[in-house]
Amino acid sequence: MTQVLPPRVSAKEFAAAIDAFVSIVGAQWVLTSDEDRATYTDPYSIGDALKHEPSGAVAPKSLEELKAILKVANRYKIPVWPVSMGKNYAYGGAAPRMKGTMVLDLKRMNRILEINEELGYAVVEPGVNFFEFHKALEDRKSKLWMSGPAQSWGSVIGNALEHGVGYTPYGVHADMICGMEVMLANGDVIRTGMGAVEGSKEWHVYRHGFGPVWEGVFTQSNFAIVTKMGIWLMPEPEGMASVRISVPREEDLEALVDTLRPLRLNDTINATYTIVNGVRQIQRGRTRDQIYQGKDHLPREVVAEELRKNGDTWWAVNFLLFDRVAGLDLRLQAIQEAFKWISGSKMTVERWRRGEPKQTWMRQDVGLGPLRIVDWYGGPGGHTDFGPVMAAVGSRVREVYDIVYRRFVEHGIDCYVGMFGMDRRAIVMVADIIYNKHDREMTDRAQALFKTLCKDVAKLGVSLYRSHVTFMDDGADMQTFNNHAFKRLNDTVKSALDPNGILAPGKQGIWSKSYRRADG
Repeated sequence: MTQVLPPRVSAKEFAAAIDAFVSIVGAQWVLTSDEDRATYTDPYSIGDALKHEPSGAVAPKSLEELKAILKVANRYKIPVWPVSMGKNYAYGGAAPRMKGTMVLDLKRMNRILEINEELGYAVVEPGVNFFEFHKALEDRKSKLWMSGPAQSWGSVIGNALEHGVGYTPYGVHADMICGMEVMLANGDVIRTGMGAVEGSKEWHVYRHGFGPVWEGVFTQSNFAIVTKMGIWLMPEPEGMASVRISVPREEDLEALVDTLRPLRLNDTINATYTIVNGVRQIQRGRTRDQIYQGKDHLPREVVAEELRKNGDTWWAVNFLLFDRVAGLDLRLQAIQEAFKWISGSKMTVERWRRGEPKQTWMRQDVGLGPLRIVDWYGGPGGHTDFGPVMAAVGSRVREVYDIVYRRFVEHGIDCYVGMFGMDRRAIVMVADIIYNKHDREMTDRAQALFKTLCKDVAKLGVSLYRSHVTFMDDGADMQTFNNHAFKRLNDTVKSALDPNGILAPGKQGIWSKSYRRADG
């Protein structure tokens, strides 16, 4: 068996720490063998997966075990990388930013602590995934609906903390967080908001509390470990509609965005919308060689011909509407009227009302279907996402999209794009960088593409939604205002809360002063 050591830690110190972890959780939950470590590397690695290889993993089952683990980690300066389920694929999975970090696997902390039908919220631990959460709601015949992401095997908490998105009016999951329990690096347990009051009945119904609102600080950060979280759930609607709008020409993007914006701003469209480009639409479960055998980027004429054969257009918008039956009629009428000015646009609608059987388009089932895209270039496939955030203004979106598309073409990688209207005023572009992960030359191109795009869009004043662990420092480097003042603030808070730098060093480009920025 080979050994991977954390930075700053000797083999003797690491062995002593492992013995201490075993005494806390039992030998079966301290994993350091070659095979064990391999399960925590990135399955979609963009380049050498061993650059993010952990030294092992430890899996607590309770707050008491977690606190004891952090005490050992502080004693021996063992860095730990908390993961809920470790399924954040495209962004690194369970793999840590810094090689040698010990994975802190929280999947055994998997209780659904409360589902409150009256007030419309649930309280869960990190190890609760969307499959289990969905089953719990179904088993109790709940009248509350969850909002789930495209992939369902991840953690409810983990997805919200990483700013994941779903497809209902509650689809911006970070905005649905209300009341956290967190453990600091020193083992201290904090409850945010109204939970700071002993015996609070309002912990999960009012987010602001008395004083600073900390929930947002604990998303996409390494300041603490979230051990419990309240999340708001949507009451079952009276009616729903699934809407797809096809827009024919590539040059229609600006008009499309400018038509959607007022409809989202005034809540006519009352849930997340998705804009997909032509490259994304032609995939249809196929591999690339079934469409095109060239090594370069898919030519526009090939994309156009495939779209024509399938009756598709260059842009398509998909979203769900939620309302009473009569309200849906008014919404659909307003949307149809708004899109009349885009020549050739077409709207198709499916509808549902309470009491009818649920349909697949309602996104109330759980599954893993979208993972099929990773084998676009043949297996074993991998992908990561370049995710710039843009104001929902047509000219702005076009400005960023044109740069992204051009760079994809230059790097010989197909520009597979979906854009999420996650809230009323912004759009997140998810440009999937798909590659054969065993093709070194291709993964080198993919890495170069991501880094180039970071520099390109930063010049426009654009930042990212999230990133793969490989590029977290690149994302942080884009935050240039006042000589990187935001990064300096994060690093200062990190060093104060975690002076030994044991919690997720390097996450989101945030480093304790006890570490230099790592290369791996």
